[in-house]
Amino acid sequence: MKNFSTQAAALLAILSLMLLTSGCATVEKASKNQKMHERLKAYAHEVRWGALEALPAYLRPSMLAQQKAIAKDPANIRVTEYEVVVPPAPAGDNKIVQTARINYLFRDRQVVRSIVDQQSWEYEPETKQWFRTNTIPAFK
Repeated sequence: MKNFSTQAAALLAILSLMLLTSGCATVEKASKNQKMHERLKAYAHEVRWGALEALPAYLRPSMLAQQKAIAKDPANIRVTEYEVVVPPAPAGDNKIVQTARINYLFRDRQVVRSIVDQQSWEYEPETKQWFRTNTIPAFK
């Protein structure tokens, strides 16, 4: 068995430390991406099932005051399709953008409408949560 020199041992220690720290960063990034996909999926689920009054809960808390009513009568709206037309793409540090098309109708009038929802999302490392950072469009 060979004896390692002090330099070789130091080099091995440095390489091990680098591998450990890069591994932690990779795990953290994977966790952040998983949380993003879960949040976007939950948001889409709320829209698809017509839980429009729940959508402001996805906003960054500081955005709540800027959000106008999503619909005059949310119970009168039935979403017929939610399609992601531009998948999530990075838009800076801890930010993504996504575009979805939402088709819906008014139950009492059977009037079909469509919205292009350009969404901006930001990750908050302190809470490890994704928040929507732009207002939700109105269903008119």
